[in-house]
Amino acid sequence: MDHILPGLAAINNIHPMFVHFPIAFFWGALAMEGAAILVHERFHPVSTWMLYLGAISAVVTVMTGFHAMNQIAETMGGHEGPNHELIHLHEHWMVSVTTTAVLLAGYLFWVNKRKMWNAHRWGYMIGLIVLASILTLGADRGARLVYELGYGVNPAILKVMPQGAGGEEHHHH
Repeated sequence: MDHILPGLAAINNIHPMFVHFPIAFFWGALAMEGAAILVHERFHPVSTWMLYLGAISAVVTVMTGFHAMNQIAETMGGHEGPNHELIHLHEHWMVSVTTTAVLLAGYLFWVNKRKMWNAHRWGYMIGLIVLASILTLGADRGARLVYELGYGVNPAILKVMPQGAGGEEHHHH
């Protein structure tokens, strides 16, 4: 396996293999619903299925995320490890995303089953906008953990956030 898929063999957990699916599906659902409103109704079923697939992939991604968080905590000193509060911030955002997606998918299933689509169009669209917004916040924190601080990468390149940054954005010149 190391010779066939060396990148896969190099990762410590499978969370990175799943994170992009909910992002693509949820933003795609929003784009397709926008197209259903602006262009043609035929895009609504595409939006529906993208939301359903996104919700399923988000549940799987959160489960793999909990596993990744536990692995990182074991190797980085548990709750006392560097930047642990940012890991929990990412976790809280993404659990919120998953919960919102599952609830929105249930709502959409109920609306579609009763063919009450026109009466609920804007409720669904607002739900997708909220979902995409909290998804963006959570994904940003995950990207920061990986690309700025090196979590889930080679432990030799890990950095500690400067004192006083407290998980907030900082600017350097």
